[in-house]
Amino acid sequence: MRPGRFKWLFLLAGALAGSCQEKPPVQETISVSPDTIQAVSALGSYEVQVSSNAAWEVSVEGDPSWLTLTRTSGHENAKVGIRVSENKYKDARDAGIVFKTAGGASAAVALHQEGNAGGDDAPDGRVFRIGTYNLRMSGLDKEAAYVWDVRKERLKQSITECAFDILGIQEVSTTTQAWLDKELASQYTFKYFSPYNQYGKGDRAQGIGYRKDAFTLSDWHYFWASAEPDVMSENDTGSQGTYSRGGCCCVLTHKGTGIKIFFMNNHGCLNSAPNMAGAPVYIEQEKRYNPEGLPSFFVGDMNARESSEEGSVYMTYTSWWKDAYMALDASRKSGCSGTFNGYSSPSGKYRIDYIFFRGTGVTPVQYRCDNKLYDGLYASDHFPVWVEFAIK
Repeated sequence: MRPGRFKWLFLLAGALAGSCQEKPPVQETISVSPDTIQAVSALGSYEVQVSSNAAWEVSVEGDPSWLTLTRTSGHENAKVGIRVSENKYKDARDAGIVFKTAGGASAAVALHQEGNAGGDDAPDGRVFRIGTYNLRMSGLDKEAAYVWDVRKERLKQSITECAFDILGIQEVSTTTQAWLDKELASQYTFKYFSPYNQYGKGDRAQGIGYRKDAFTLSDWHYFWASAEPDVMSENDTGSQGTYSRGGCCCVLTHKGTGIKIFFMNNHGCLNSAPNMAGAPVYIEQEKRYNPEGLPSFFVGDMNARESSEEGSVYMTYTSWWKDAYMALDASRKSGCSGTFNGYSSPSGKYRIDYIFFRGTGVTPVQYRCDNKLYDGLYASDHFPVWVEFAIK
């Protein structure tokens, strides 16, 4: 073999050996533009351009209750929308929006929202927006304007605009569950309970949603509104039909402050006698699953009107919780009083969706039944309801 052949083989072997060596890791980088946002006191939306060569996550430092992010994670270059709620108070407020890669690179946006010169003094405590919304079961409507594939876009806009921190939802089919988990995944985590299955799984469900950037969930439970709350039953029987009814509850911990909240959701019986018979069960389950006496919220479509009659559903519930609507004067209420609209009443027919509360240091600040229509059309046959609470 010629000497030059050996030299070629030697060089080839060296090149192959070099190609097998690991390449040095790429240094992760991330930057944002702008890095400062000056927001006016009114409701507004802002946008941040992220430039990176890696995957990243977003979190809010400070009080995240008045901010909503369009996404909480991303990869390389992307835009993140920031929705800022109206500041109704005199004091300005600040938050930091932090972007981090797995390798430790970070960037931040400082957001400052000006105060409202004609507003109230800021409440004493951290403010959370607690809500309830009957979404109307998909597949029930045949009219073209209200079939699910058309109506769901209005529903998404309605939920987003309400900017709930925590909400109870009712009439959630498996189709709607999949849709919520896809369309609102950047903002919310949802947990579902179907009373038509002993294990709580399946169609015709209710649920609890919470802002994933602000809370963690623990102590999840569900039960039936009957003498044996741990056993599935058709407990809602009568002239209105036969149904299974119950509730679900959990503890939600605010990441920024460690504040813990007990939250329970209800979809009341359609038949009045079972509804009255089942009402005490919700109080019993609150005592059972909230032994620490955490700030407590009980929400839902109760299928019962306000009443002063002894033993009524409303009087039973308000023997333990307070009705946030009744606790506030007219100047702190907006929207309409009727929460059920039946696709026919822009001001609502009557109030059957409630937000009840109890606990030391829990103060309702403002109430809204949001009766917004979308090109004259409803998002659901119920209006969404929310109350802002200050919790010390």
